[in-house]
Amino acid sequence: MKILAATDGSRGSTAALRFAARLVSGDPDGELIVLTVARPTPDAGEPAGPEDGLRRRAERILEAAARQLRGRRVPVQYRFVASRPTAPVPETISREAERLRADLVVVGSEGRDTLSEWVLGGTALRLVYVSRRPVTVVRPPRRRKSA
Repeated sequence: MKILAATDGSRGSTAALRFAARLVSGDPDGELIVLTVARPTPDAGEPAGPEDGLRRRAERILEAAARQLRGRRVPVQYRFVASRPTAPVPETISREAERLRADLVVVGSEGRDTLSEWVLGGTALRLVYVSRRPVTVVRPPRRRKSA
């Protein structure tokens, strides 16, 4: 099974990586592709931000993912994709999953402000709607309150 796990370095995507690694570890033909997407943003009136800054941020996210997956016996590929300024991140993830012919897309979600985003999260919710591949949304464990 080829699993594409999208990460942005958040707690939700950390939980998604662990989940995807467990799925792949149980499959002798399994393959895990860890993807991060960077979107150029205008910076103080300048055109889109420099590609170098996007790449450095993506490398930090992927290095953190590699540290998290270290020690697991899972074949992993790490990928960085810069989305076009007009292409939202969920559409970029979906397009990459199609291109790679992923059997499953795994994404994390911490939830946000509105009811629908509270349930899934903005990127995860949109990905569920636009992806032609199956999508699994993973929530991180609840944080325990300190006494």
